[in-house]
Amino acid sequence: MTKNEFANGIEDNVPQAIAWFSLKAGKICLGKKPIANAYDKLKMLGVTHIATVQTGEENAPEVRDAALNSGLEWLWVPYSHPSSPSLTDDVYLHQYLNELSKMLSECANIYLHCDGSQHRCSLLFYALCHYLGIPSNSAYNALHSFGRNAANGLSRAELTWAAKLGHAAPKL
Repeated sequence: MTKNEFANGIEDNVPQAIAWFSLKAGKICLGKKPIANAYDKLKMLGVTHIATVQTGEENAPEVRDAALNSGLEWLWVPYSHPSSPSLTDDVYLHQYLNELSKMLSECANIYLHCDGSQHRCSLLFYALCHYLGIPSNSAYNALHSFGRNAANGLSRAELTWAAKLGHAAPKL
């Protein structure tokens, strides 16, 4: 990576403003994986919680450490593929939906991210909308509020999976 590519990556990964979506008493947004100089900026923009939709192999512990060092709360949502291969994975994803919902009830401003594609966090957001009783057409429009990448890269099968995940999760 050249110096210019590195500098461009930093600029691209530190938001100047956040496109929030209000859910319950809190707000949520989707974004890229934060880099070292992004955490303080995210905090200045109103982020209170970072939710990392990545596996340990994707350096999620580094995100945790940086978030906590910046005074942000952190939630780890480790899953690597948009459709769960077993019921056990669904149980964990149901718990994550419940935790996100509870955080939003407590006025959290959540920065939800995965990798640069925003694929997994977009699906999790869509599932969260269904968990909270938002109809599919409204949830899909909400995805579009985060930009075309958040919604247009998702297949109908993935959206169906996420909607079922949200509907099947027990309300705790």
